[in-house]
Amino acid sequence: MNKLKYVILPLIILNILLASRWILDGNIFFHTDIARDFLLMEDIVDNKHLTLIGPRSGAIPGLFHGPLWLYLNIPAFLIGNGNPVFVGWFWVVLYILSLFIIYYVGKKMFGAEKGIFSALLLSSVTILYVRSLFNPYGALLLSPLYFYTFVQYLRSKKMKTLILSLFLLGLIIQFQMAFGIPILVLTSFYLIYDLYKNKKLSHLVALFVLIVPLSSFLLFDLRNNFLQLNSIANYLWGSQTHGKLDLNLTQVMAMRVRESVTDGLGIITQNNIYITVLLLLSIIFVIFHILRQKDQKNRLVYFLFSYFYLGFWLMTTLFKGPVWNYYYIPFIPLLILMIVSLKREMNKFIFYTIFILIYVLNLQNGLKDMSTYNPNPLEQDVSTWKFNKLVADKVFAGEEKEFGYFIFTPDLYGYSPRYALDFYQKRTKDKKAYPYQKKGITYLIIAPPPEYGKDPNSIWYQRNTNSKLWKNNDIRIAGDPVSKVSFKNGFEIEKYYLSSEEIKVESNPYLIKDIFFR
Repeated sequence: MNKLKYVILPLIILNILLASRWILDGNIFFHTDIARDFLLMEDIVDNKHLTLIGPRSGAIPGLFHGPLWLYLNIPAFLIGNGNPVFVGWFWVVLYILSLFIIYYVGKKMFGAEKGIFSALLLSSVTILYVRSLFNPYGALLLSPLYFYTFVQYLRSKKMKTLILSLFLLGLIIQFQMAFGIPILVLTSFYLIYDLYKNKKLSHLVALFVLIVPLSSFLLFDLRNNFLQLNSIANYLWGSQTHGKLDLNLTQVMAMRVRESVTDGLGIITQNNIYITVLLLLSIIFVIFHILRQKDQKNRLVYFLFSYFYLGFWLMTTLFKGPVWNYYYIPFIPLLILMIVSLKREMNKFIFYTIFILIYVLNLQNGLKDMSTYNPNPLEQDVSTWKFNKLVADKVFAGEEKEFGYFIFTPDLYGYSPRYALDFYQKRTKDKKAYPYQKKGITYLIIAPPPEYGKDPNSIWYQRNTNSKLWKNNDIRIAGDPVSKVSFKNGFEIEKYYLSSEEIKVESNPYLIKDIFFR
C-alpha cells in the first residue's frame, strides 16, 4: 500500500488539475440550470428571501427539489460577492471532498488499497462534472456514506447508526428526489423485513428523523395547499401527462432494462458498449459467486447493492418519462466501490484490464476537454460564464447612463445572460439597467437556436427560436437597430433608439422575467 500510493496520488492530483481546468481560466459551464441556481442564491442574499424549495424538478410539473444545494453554496457565493468563478473553486473543494469520502468508505468496507483505487477511479469519472455542479452532485457526495452506514446498522443493529443513515438519506432527497425517493422506498421495505425478522420493530421510530431534512418540503406544502403532493397524485393517476412517453408498461420495462446497462453502467464506462458488457458480466459473476457463500463477510454488501440498483431501475417503470443521467449519477460512487471490490473476488488480470480501461477512457475524456478548450470568450459556447460576462460587458460599454434590455433564448428563460447583466450592474454604479423595460436606449440580447433546432421548417424552430417573431410580437419593436454586435457562435446584441411613442407600446406582459418558474 505504501508503494501504491506514490503511483496513485500523482494520478489523482492530475485529475484534480484537469477537473479545475475551466476554473483556472476564470470560467464555468453556465447553462440554464446553473444560472438559475445563481439567480436563486442572488435572490436569497439580496432580498433576504429564504426559500423552502430549490430548483424545479424536470420530471413532474409542480415538484421541486429541496433548497439544501442553494444553502450549501451560499457561503462561497457571499465570500466571492456572487462571482461564479469563486463558487467554482468551492465546487473543486466538493470534488476533492468526494474523493476523501469514497476513500474512507472504501477503506472501511474493503481495505485501504480498495479505498485509494476507488478515489482514483472517481476522480477520473467525474472530471468534467466540476465545471458545472448542480443539485444532484450533493446526492453523489453522500450516497457512499448512506450506503456504508445502512450496512453498518444491519450488521450492528445500533439505533444511532440507523438514525444517522436515514438522516443522510433525507439529505440525499433534498439534493435529488429522483434518486433519493426510490432509495427511501427500497430502504423502508428492506428495513421492515429485517426488523420483523430480528424482532426489532421498535427501531422503526428512527424513520421520524426524516422529518428534519424533509421539513422544508412539509412546510412548503402546508403553506401552499399541498402543491407538490397534488402534483405527484395528478401525475400518478394520469391527469397530468406532461413529459410522459407514449409507451405501454411492457415497452417501458424493456427500455429500463436496457438503460440500466447502457446508461447506468455506461456512465462509468463512457458508454463504451464492449467495456460495459465486460463490466456487467464480471459484476454478475462475482455477485452470484458471493451470494452462494453464506458465510462470506461482504455478502450483505453485494446483496444490498444489487437490491438498490435493480430496485431503482424497476421503480422507474412507474415513471413514464425519460430517465435523465442526473437522476442516477448518485450511483457512481457505489458502482465504483463494487468495481474496485472485484479485485479480491476475480482473476487479477481481468480486474486490472477492466479497471485500467475504465480509467483510461475517462482520463481521455478529461484530456480531450483540455485540448479542445479555447480560453478566448469570443470562441466559446453561449453557455459559458466567460462568454455571458463578455456579452454583459458589451452592453454596459455604451456611453448611456440608463437603458432597458430584453433577453431572448430558445428556452425562453434567459437566465445565463440575465445573471451576467445583474453581476455587471452591481459593479457599475454610474449606470442603471432596467430588465425587460423599454427605455430611450433599449438592447435586445438574442441567443441563437441550439443545433437540434436549426431546421426552419420545424414547428419547434418556428415557435421557440424565431427571434424576429419575438421582437415583433412580444417586445413590439419595429424598425432596424442603430447598431448590432454579432458573435461567431450566433449570439447577437441589437441596440435601438426608441421614441416616447415607441416606449408607450407595451411589450408582452407575460414574458418570463424572473425565476418564478425556477
